[in-house]
Amino acid sequence: MKRYIEHLLEDLETLKIKAVNNLSLFYKVAISSDYELYHDDEHVGIKLADLIGMEQFFFPNIDYITDDEAEKIVVALIDVYHAHGFNPMFEQCVSDRIKYGHLRNGLNQQVFPVENQIVDVEMCDYLPQYCPFYLICSHHNAQKVCCVSKNRA
Repeated sequence: MKRYIEHLLEDLETLKIKAVNNLSLFYKVAISSDYELYHDDEHVGIKLADLIGMEQFFFPNIDYITDDEAEKIVVALIDVYHAHGFNPMFEQCVSDRIKYGHLRNGLNQQVFPVENQIVDVEMCDYLPQYCPFYLICSHHNAQKVCCVSKNRA
């Protein structure tokens, strides 16, 4: 597995370098006149894996990697998120293994990048009975659970 992780880290470094090109392809739109109005429904999202160019299945399940490998992948994957204009937000107490699981699952989520801006992506791992935001959390109110992405990886 060690050699696979080394290849994965090299691929993540390449993705970080290619981020500008990926984003320019996403933002490439036809030139409109100054008088046309912009509508919110025209701003379409994209699956994060399609934007960065690497699917979730390239990342091994958390049970197959060590804590040290998880830490290295998390740092590299967060750099890729940042390069593509996303800031994954975690609570300070969340371990690298949980971060890895959320970042890996996040690749299948639809995102809405904003040109020349950083978009915060909330990643939580609260147990429902301990969640301090359950009154305002849209996931808790809609699904009666605290977090949509409760799966580890």
